[in-house]
Amino acid sequence: MKIKIIILALLCTACHEKLLSVEETQKLLSQYIWSYTPPNNDIPIELTFKDNQLGAYVSCNYMGGTYKVIEQKIMIPIFFGDAQACAPHIMRQEHFIKMFFLQPIPFKITSRSSNNPKLIFQKEKQEYIFVGTKLSHKNKS
Repeated sequence: MKIKIIILALLCTACHEKLLSVEETQKLLSQYIWSYTPPNNDIPIELTFKDNQLGAYVSCNYMGGTYKVIEQKIMIPIFFGDAQACAPHIMRQEHFIKMFFLQPIPFKITSRSSNNPKLIFQKEKQEYIFVGTKLSHKNKS
């Protein structure tokens, strides 16, 4: 019986992904465009991470700010954005993403070995899943 428990414990440990260092996390984040399409909407919110800057785009205005990763949370002290008038449903999404990052937000990255990893944020007992699409050399500027 003890052997079965030990084997089970080892199997569970092997399945658990180890936490990445801040540098590893930032490198992984910067390799993808992360997209989330809110319910009842067909326009995704796209996030990019480069040189400690988070960029957010919802087909109208660019937004973002300097980010820090601390204890598996992303913090953005100041979130800026363009002020171009957009369609009301796009402006609602822009407002959503600005409010989303007001407080430090817990996150995890799963399926790092797949072509489309997931960046999962936990906010107010809900998960928001941003799917990663590998950046090509053309769109890394």
